[in-house]
Amino acid sequence: MDCSDEFLAYLELKQDLLFHKIPQEKLSYYINRSLEIGRELAAAFVGTSAKKLLAQHQVSIKLEEGAGDFFKVKFRAQFESDAKGNSQIMLYKQSVEEMALANQLAYEAMEEIILMHEFFHFLEQQRSFETADQLESIQTFHFLGVSRKAHIQRTSEIAANSFAKTVLKLPKLPNFYDYTYLLNTGQLTEQELLEEEACFQSVFNLEVTR
Repeated sequence: MDCSDEFLAYLELKQDLLFHKIPQEKLSYYINRSLEIGRELAAAFVGTSAKKLLAQHQVSIKLEEGAGDFFKVKFRAQFESDAKGNSQIMLYKQSVEEMALANQLAYEAMEEIILMHEFFHFLEQQRSFETADQLESIQTFHFLGVSRKAHIQRTSEIAANSFAKTVLKLPKLPNFYDYTYLLNTGQLTEQELLEEEACFQSVFNLEVTR
């Protein structure tokens, strides 16, 4: 599977509950700016391991033996922080093992990628700069002069992927490994992925001609 960062970011953005509210001409803005935020923050950490960074910032790692399945969602890891400022990453061992196997990577390599992604979320909280809040909000409701706006939360995941890719010098954004896993386990077909790519190309071609 050969995917650009922009296409992988688009697939991430499509998972946002408000994706259908984003004006088509704004899609590239949310994708490219989120990727940039991740790269910009990563510059100070390139070449450092995730476990070293987590130890330096006193973020503990709790290893859970389970698969991290909650309803229809499969978690690899979760970042948590309490009211006292204690931070922890829950790492689901079975889920990480499955991802590593599907991508023909060592467990330690996959663990490093996932922990670096979660470290970005720690930095967002520590520095009070949620990625979504840095980007333009979109109008979600308008009636008789009353309007509501909201932020696109999935941009944080795009930025976290871009951060991990840059720090660890990965060939692809980390969600590439998710899609390889889905393909290898039959949860996604190559045809479905090709259709998504065609949609992505169509959208961006429309933007270029405007």
